[in-house]
Amino acid sequence: MERCSDYNSSFTSLVRRHEKIIFSACFFYANNDVSFDDIKQEVLISLFKGYRHFRNECSEATWVYKVCINTCLLSLRRLSPRIKTLSLDEIPAIHFQNENDNEYREKIEWLYALIAQLNPMDKALILMWLDELSYDDIAFNMGIPRNTVASRLYRIKEKLSSRKSLCLHQIS
Repeated sequence: MERCSDYNSSFTSLVRRHEKIIFSACFFYANNDVSFDDIKQEVLISLFKGYRHFRNECSEATWVYKVCINTCLLSLRRLSPRIKTLSLDEIPAIHFQNENDNEYREKIEWLYALIAQLNPMDKALILMWLDELSYDDIAFNMGIPRNTVASRLYRIKEKLSSRKSLCLHQIS
């Protein structure tokens, strides 16, 4: 029993250290068909199952990103309007610090509204860039060359910049 308690405590600490990554990824990929809470549940289950096998071959943050993004992308591909839920009895309850901060959530919603129109791969790239991952780390996470990351991010930023200008122009 002690081992289970230690594992749960260690897992909870991992989630707390990387809650911004988890929150952002889940919020980023949530849409009308798949809610934030459903994606968050899928991500937490994936992290919980995979944490036992984490071998420290990369940083924890890199591993968390990879699990979050892969789970979100897989969930969007395979899920119909409903996610098949699993029992969370084995996973400790975790509440994110920013989850109930309305001002933070509004800023994220505004930013992600611009990003929502991007394809899933571009969403993943810009999410990691916004969280200040290096191009090398992004390339590793996405399995693409570093130069491809640089050129795609440049094009994504150009798209977002033009959409932001259009949104601001429509508001004023």
